[in-house]
Amino acid sequence: MMGWPPAGARRITLSHAAMFAQEGQGPVILCIPGGYHSALCFGPWLGLLAEAGIAAAALEQRGKGSLMAAAKPTTGINDYATDAAEAARALARPVVLLGHSLGALVAMRAAEMLGDAAGLLLVAPSPPGNLPGAAPVPEVAEGAMLPPPDIAAIRARYFGDHEVADISAYRAALSPESPRVLNDRYALRIPITHEKLHGLPGLVLEAGRDDAARHPPGQDLAIAEFLGLDYHLLQDMPHCMMWQPWARESLAPIIAWHRAEFGAEALPQSQGPK
Repeated sequence: MMGWPPAGARRITLSHAAMFAQEGQGPVILCIPGGYHSALCFGPWLGLLAEAGIAAAALEQRGKGSLMAAAKPTTGINDYATDAAEAARALARPVVLLGHSLGALVAMRAAEMLGDAAGLLLVAPSPPGNLPGAAPVPEVAEGAMLPPPDIAAIRARYFGDHEVADISAYRAALSPESPRVLNDRYALRIPITHEKLHGLPGLVLEAGRDDAARHPPGQDLAIAEFLGLDYHLLQDMPHCMMWQPWARESLAPIIAWHRAEFGAEALPQSQGPK
């Protein structure tokens, strides 16, 4: 099966693990991972999108996953956004930007850079720096790459204290993160010109079991209102809802949104998660 082309001449690429058919109804969904995560985190969603007849791919950002050798502690949100915009242009077709967590802030910034995105999907999003009432987070020390969170933090922050079979395997798939990227979000350094994005179709998905320190009540809804996007609360979902066993249920609103906007087929019935 043909995959998407690389973008950025070894600086960025579309993960080989995330390659799916280019044929599909409506714009392609380009998935942008959050802090510490690589393109692999979208594997379950990408398989379900392919099953639904929606073309999709996940971005492997500089310094993540298979590109870990390119990691630099001076990388910032605008660098990731540049990667995402370049990848979107390389796809040479209309693109909906989907960002998870910190990747949602990257997606917003990339949408500003592109100016012609087909849509914006923000999943458990980090807020724009100029969102009224946005909650800052204590900054981390800069100068060296930061290792992924430990098992206890992953269980609480990413999985909402849900029971997960093997968190150690999940942690092994994470990558070190640039402290500047994290501080760009934590210190609310990245404003978004929301007037540029108003009128862009899109959806904000809130995880009901998200980490309240980073996603206080009402913040995700405020992001949707700030950008003029639709909003949907998934009450029992953890932050990393694209992981199993939640992937099919959490993706359903995105597929329904894509079908309503672009005429994509409904998600087929299944006997359970794959």
